[in-house]
Amino acid sequence: GATGGVGSFAIDMFAGLGYQVTAFTGKRDADDYLKSLGASDICYRGEVEMGTRPMEKALWGGAVDSVGGDELGWLTRTLMPGGNVASIGLAGGVNLNTTVLPFILRGVNLLGINSVYIATEIRDRVWRRMGSDLRPRHFDEIVTRTVDLDELPGVFDDYVAGKNTGRTLVKIAQA
Repeated sequence: GATGGVGSFAIDMFAGLGYQVTAFTGKRDADDYLKSLGASDICYRGEVEMGTRPMEKALWGGAVDSVGGDELGWLTRTLMPGGNVASIGLAGGVNLNTTVLPFILRGVNLLGINSVYIATEIRDRVWRRMGSDLRPRHFDEIVTRTVDLDELPGVFDDYVAGKNTGRTLVKIAQA
């Protein structure tokens, strides 16, 4: 969700570019954190009526979805014409419950993220932008902790329990 590493960086970067950002989260205690990154609105998982129609009211110009499942399907149905949703996660499920109507009638785009096979020139361009116009303004607040490799089992337990906020950096021992 919005409080994870990708969600936190997305809020920071898009708000930094001047976009109005709405954060979706299941953590009611994360308001201050999300607003500090640039979220202007916060919606809580389980409190948003997702509807079941093939297309719902158009709400978003674009989205970064780190959950998948029903939330991703709902996002495709609520994008404005020409809107894009980047799908980067699957914690909410691997199935996509939607129809082709938003794609045909609104021209929305579902973008998969694959950082492994991306062309080197595109990767270089993205990294350059992350050092300029996409530079995270709140990097130190997003990278919330640094751990050694042997601490990872506890970190994984925290992730499964939904206790993490931001990004965890793993230190690799120097040779």
